Amino acid sequence: MNLFFVLIVSLLVGWLSPAPLEAQDLPWWKDAAGPAYQVLVYSFADSDGNGYGDIKGLIQALDYLNDSNPETHNDLNVSALWLSPINPASSYHGYDVKDYKAIDPKLGTMADFEELVREAHKRGIKIILDMVFNHTSREHPWFLEAMKSASSPYVNYYRTKQNGVSYGASGMGRFYKYTRPDGSVFEYFSAFWEGMPDLNLDNTDVVNELKDILAFWLNKGVDGFRFDAAKHAFDPNEMPSGTPTLALNKTFWNDLRRSARRVKPDVYFIGEVLTENLLEVTSYTGVFDGLFDFPAARQVIDAVRRMSATGFINAYQNIYGQYSKIPAFQPAPLLSNHDQDRYISSLMTSLSLDAVKGWQIESSDSEQVRTTKQLVLSRAKMAASIYQTLPGLPYVYYGEELGMTGRRYKNDDVARRDAFRWNNDSSKPAVTWMKSSGKVEPGQNTLTPSVGDQLKDPQSLLRHYLKLSELRQASAAIRQGAFATVPWAGFDGSYLLAWLRENDNQRVLVLHNLDSLQFTAQVPQDVKLALLWTSSQGMVPDKGRTFLTAGQTLTLDPAQSAVYEIVK
Repeated sequence: MNLFFVLIVSLLVGWLSPAPLEAQDLPWWKDAAGPAYQVLVYSFADSDGNGYGDIKGLIQALDYLNDSNPETHNDLNVSALWLSPINPASSYHGYDVKDYKAIDPKLGTMADFEELVREAHKRGIKIILDMVFNHTSREHPWFLEAMKSASSPYVNYYRTKQNGVSYGASGMGRFYKYTRPDGSVFEYFSAFWEGMPDLNLDNTDVVNELKDILAFWLNKGVDGFRFDAAKHAFDPNEMPSGTPTLALNKTFWNDLRRSARRVKPDVYFIGEVLTENLLEVTSYTGVFDGLFDFPAARQVIDAVRRMSATGFINAYQNIYGQYSKIPAFQPAPLLSNHDQDRYISSLMTSLSLDAVKGWQIESSDSEQVRTTKQLVLSRAKMAASIYQTLPGLPYVYYGEELGMTGRRYKNDDVARRDAFRWNNDSSKPAVTWMKSSGKVEPGQNTLTPSVGDQLKDPQSLLRHYLKLSELRQASAAIRQGAFATVPWAGFDGSYLLAWLRENDNQRVLVLHNLDSLQFTAQVPQDVKLALLWTSSQGMVPDKGRTFLTAGQTLTLDPAQSAVYEIVK
């Protein structure tokens, strides 16, 4: 009970004194020149031909992500790389950690990781590690010790059931029983399944261990952390009924961030609160630098699926208004991640296409299928254009830029995490281990064009993502700017998404035409527009920029996007 009061006092202190960030012009994540990129190391690039993705393969692939040369146009200009868990773990995915301060031998060595950090930093890429602090593996030494004896101090490292206590019932998970060799019973909680026992995060010893883990990786050069299952740190089902779990969660994360900032003042904390419920997400805006914008992702996906702008602006205004209450906070727009069906599969399903093989047209396709696959490509480009022109640091899930497919299959997520499509065969750096797993749908991604193929095609989805990266690099307003609605007549309707992005140095007009007809509008009085970027052309060269003045007609072709600079 004393500890509970200590936590409440800590909560009040945290609210009054949020985790500080050293004075600087702007945190790196607030002005990142390119998107962040989520990579599952085991699925991305294989350096040694054993069919399993590894850190060396990722190092060799860095030039695809960012070659640090602004004169080239074949890289994504990635500013931050979020790595799936790279620690030794009980499962391939890494979310049941056995050792927080080591590298999974299947992925490489600590020396490999240190080289990755050096090479990434040379290219301007920040490294974000996935940290799984809600739970460990059953094979973690702490848990193994707790299972040996009821008197082990490590028993209190885990959330255990107390006799006579009434627990909450609105969260996830339950308590599991293990009988030790001496006959004593170890009853522990897990939010996910019995192989992932939840840590007791109101045990100061545990919290200090976690702080030490963060310091360890920060001293290795890591720039930030993505925290898994952030809302489950204190879950209602593991706590006595009536416990203020949200308050305890916020205190815990704020304390961790303050500790990490003593080691690295500009460390980046991004939390996973996996819900489309805006109120639930915004409950954590004060204790994380960023959160994945699942509420906005739903709005983008629905708008593109319907090719209708109805309701989007009002919905996003509400979302952005909630985020803006915490000036230091920045959302992280995205389409999907490793826990969700890939966006292309969802899109193809909505258009009654095979959501497994991919969207590339085959000679045997009927005219209707050909036309519908062309719609898939057009809508995938539109979705990317929308989410990457919203406020925040956008995240690209590896393979999204290729239009890779993947949905939950055989009650497993492996198919959502399929091998990256470097080439059309199984040669390096292609990853192949999924093929023998039995957990990827037959034929999956066989009709997803590879990196090599898409780089040769100026109209490919990958080329579109490269154009978006160039826009972000060129426009400070896209990187940093606030969101505002367009006050001018004619820039609204059921098929046009239009908004303004503005910072101290630049103001731009963002347009997305969801219609099958050309959009036209008159430039209002006292406004001058200069065409900056289009989805068909990419960045417009200075010499070729079109200027529109009051009374002139602005046009935008069907299913196209454009960004105009508002000239002062």
